[in-house]
Amino acid sequence: MPSAGKRESLDLDVALSHVDGDRMLLRELSEIFIEDYPRMLAEMQNSVLGRDHATLERLAHTLKGRLAYFGAGEARDGAADLETMGRERDLAGAWKSLEELESAMAGVLRELESFCRGRIE
Repeated sequence: MPSAGKRESLDLDVALSHVDGDRMLLRELSEIFIEDYPRMLAEMQNSVLGRDHATLERLAHTLKGRLAYFGAGEARDGAADLETMGRERDLAGAWKSLEELESAMAGVLRELESFCRGRIE
């Protein structure tokens, strides 16, 4: 049986464990992440377009860490795939991976926004 904080796209129990259960702090961090993600996505897309492997690797690594913090396993795995593509300088499947990441991120962002509005406890 999943834990009470387990959601479809993220695990609030994992996220809360990183902030010693401080829901207000987690809300603040969630809001920052929600605001910052579109910029990160755009920069990753631009790095694929420009074949800038190092930037893709760096951004995907950063995103991967942030997603792990929130217990967002599926989206985290997508970011890890993009990080590997950047590191290995092989962007053959990068657009497909970006699309899959965006799809997974839709659920993460929706759940984080619900948490920030107090709809998820």
